[in-house]
Amino acid sequence: MTRIAVVGAGANIWPFHLRAIRAAGLTVVAVQDVVGGRAKAVGADIGCPATDSLDELLAVDCDAVAVLAPHREHHALAKAALAAGRHVLVEKPITATVEDARDLVAAARTAGRVLAVCFQQRTRSELVEARRLVRSGALGDVQRVGLLATWPRPDAYFRTASWRATWAGEGGGILINQGQHDLDALCFVAGSPCSVRAVTRTAVHAIETEDTATALVRWAAGAVGTLHLSSAELDEPSRLEVTGTGGRLRVRPGRLEVVLNNVDFREYARAATDPYRAPDATVQPVFTGTGGRHEEIYANLRDVLAGTAEPVATGESAIAPLELAAAITVSHRENTTVDLPLPDGRHRALLAALTAHAGR
Repeated sequence: MTRIAVVGAGANIWPFHLRAIRAAGLTVVAVQDVVGGRAKAVGADIGCPATDSLDELLAVDCDAVAVLAPHREHHALAKAALAAGRHVLVEKPITATVEDARDLVAAARTAGRVLAVCFQQRTRSELVEARRLVRSGALGDVQRVGLLATWPRPDAYFRTASWRATWAGEGGGILINQGQHDLDALCFVAGSPCSVRAVTRTAVHAIETEDTATALVRWAAGAVGTLHLSSAELDEPSRLEVTGTGGRLRVRPGRLEVVLNNVDFREYARAATDPYRAPDATVQPVFTGTGGRHEEIYANLRDVLAGTAEPVATGESAIAPLELAAAITVSHRENTTVDLPLPDGRHRALLAALTAHAGR
């Protein structure tokens, strides 16, 4: 039975993780939180040792450590667990900066340990099928990608923890928190963009960081697209669209719609003689999806440690959505088009400047 220790067990996402841990048949052998009373309450509830000391937690014999602490703490906590010989599962985002994420991936490689990230949306079967269609060429050459996602939040949400929506505590707003899932879905299905031109703003909430972000995005193969994320609007929860020369798809939670062109648009453009007749296309049966929960992530972790599976989201692959969020922030703050990958130091320097300026 896989034994897991939990760092940051007082986090408000802990109930989701506990439910998933139990569903996967894992055993929690120790919990930690910097607020000792919270750790003790969790430990008493599930019947395991509790501590406010990371060293004491890492001294407990276990197979893996789950890191649920605030974003800014992910790097140091996960790196300490790896150095102690533990496999690590860290909540999204992998770290607060791109540079820390790269360092953490290198540390996992050096330690010879698994570094996985809680991107449970990657287990949604409709996203997996959309990725397969795009990567297999079923849509032809991708021409356009569109992402819309809204996560409506009242001001009360940001008051649930002092670190939320602060540069010092969270490292960003919608881009680094809820929107990480959507940026990851975009990269997972369509691949990582090569450049970004973006605008962010704090439209409604009384917070330091952005609650809305819009960007023009370009891919190395020529595709272009747009993305829009907000916690200050009520619109579709999530919609990802990909249009290629061979067809198009639209992904919503639990649903994938596909339309395939009867002839590739490139052939149509060369061969059609009627200057006004659009090409014909065939609507495919709707694909109904499942998955997308923490349960799938912990079941995967169990299987990875048993040697029967690969991680749903490796640390290395989790850099892409973080880097895209960073590029959007850099683009807005510097009023420029930003190429990816980011050079070392660019994200860290900007975040340090934003943190220092906050509250002035």
